[in-house]
Amino acid sequence: MALDVRRLTENIGAEVIGLDLTEPLDDDSKAELDMALAENVVLVFRDQEFDRPQFRDAVLLFGEPKYQLLQQYLYEDTPEIGVVTNRDRDEKGDGKVLVRGHTWHTDHSNEEYPAKATALYGVSLPEKGGDTMFCNCQAAYDELPQALKDKVDGLKAIHTYNSRFAPRKLPKRTKEEEARSPDVVHPVARTHPDTGKKAIYVNPVRIEQFEGMEIEESQALLNELIDFVSQDRFVYRHEWTRGDMVIWDNRQALHQATTDYDKSQFRKLYRMMVEGDRPV
Repeated sequence: MALDVRRLTENIGAEVIGLDLTEPLDDDSKAELDMALAENVVLVFRDQEFDRPQFRDAVLLFGEPKYQLLQQYLYEDTPEIGVVTNRDRDEKGDGKVLVRGHTWHTDHSNEEYPAKATALYGVSLPEKGGDTMFCNCQAAYDELPQALKDKVDGLKAIHTYNSRFAPRKLPKRTKEEEARSPDVVHPVARTHPDTGKKAIYVNPVRIEQFEGMEIEESQALLNELIDFVSQDRFVYRHEWTRGDMVIWDNRQALHQATTDYDKSQFRKLYRMMVEGDRPV
């Protein structure tokens, strides 16, 4: 079947029209979906009616599941799926809401094989706000000033669980989780395995330093790159409605949550990741 894929902005995002992801898809349609993700960076599917197993099966159209590091957010009956809610509390036990993902990042870049893609499904949403923003780091790489492009080509970054300079602190890991997440090194200009195009692959939550650079110089370059890729021309902002499933390509995108909504209103999304390759 031919898919109806319509662009949402000039540089990033597309909506797949009229596709019920609970219905079987043939191999050609699966391949077409996968290429649509690579070409558009973010795909939106509206009016989906999922229980958790159905959400899992929809995400599996894009590849094998990647299991999430932090176990406290996972469902026992569907361990591939985590929950993102504004009822999460921090580890201090002081009752404060733990706001997750509200700065630019890409998922699990501190692992040898980071997530290829991440999907969210809107279960319960505030009346207004709580959008998710995405930026196209491949389009941004193409538009880099040549001097900056020369600087990042061949450069590698050290990714850790939570940088000392991160704009937000992540939940504490258990000893077992620490053992499963040592530091790794990845290229800053990452080549997409499906398109062959390069994208800026950085993460201010995970990166402390670039190889061969002092920390101060590294952080200055990191901030410069984040400022560049997050320009409005590279960004799609998704306004959630119930039944939306959104999946994005972590190999060429950063994303962040927004917190501009009434926190007394319940916000809950299912989250699942797809296994990826080693960045090159």
